[in-house]
Amino acid sequence: MNTVYLLTKIITYPGAFLKGFWEHVACRILKLEVTDRHYLNANAACGHAVHSPAMTPKKVFLLSFLPWLAQRILGWIFLGASVVPLLLFNMRDKDSNPMLILEYVALYLGLSIICNSFPQWEDAKRHWRLFYGGPTPEEEQTMLEYSDSLLAAVDAEAEPEAEIEPEPEEENVAEEDGEEDDDDDEDDEEEAPELPYPVFADRTAQIILAPCNAYFLAGAWLEKLGIPAILAAAITVAALVLR
Repeated sequence: MNTVYLLTKIITYPGAFLKGFWEHVACRILKLEVTDRHYLNANAACGHAVHSPAMTPKKVFLLSFLPWLAQRILGWIFLGASVVPLLLFNMRDKDSNPMLILEYVALYLGLSIICNSFPQWEDAKRHWRLFYGGPTPEEEQTMLEYSDSLLAAVDAEAEPEAEIEPEPEEENVAEEDGEEDDDDDEDDEEEAPELPYPVFADRTAQIILAPCNAYFLAGAWLEKLGIPAILAAAITVAALVLR
């Protein structure tokens, strides 16, 4: 685990906590299981919601985009309320700015949120692989086993079964059971589990979303090193000290 990464998450803990919250919301929308709801653990997942892996390009893209969008909107709102009077109008004394303390708090919150807007490094790598990579040997083995199980199930259903004449008294019951089975089938279709192997993006999605995919991967790598928080702190100190 990168010590600098963990320190930047602790320093910017409001934004780190919010990032984990938005990832949790995105997982609920995308029907991904969240396995750990503690967003501020002292590990590589600090500031993120630990969840089951996304297996399709659509889900993995939205898992990166939705929390990023929410963080950026909130971050720019707080920054706009603080940067304009503090840095643009140079209102840094209590006489000219009675809301000085609140604006410093808003500046800190805005920077902490902006610095925690990219996906976790592991999620970013999976994101890139589902668009431009291929299955691992373990996933290929899983594909073969899954295909074999499907073929075995189809063969078992294709075998002729002995015809059993239903008793007259049980026809209504059978019809009711059939209706219930239909309802159960519909529920199963609505809540169908993901395939046990990943689905990869087509050429059109690779080309159209290439800038966004590269942006998320680069941002996740920089955030892993703690660079956004370090730069934000340095720029803020320089702007407030140098007149």
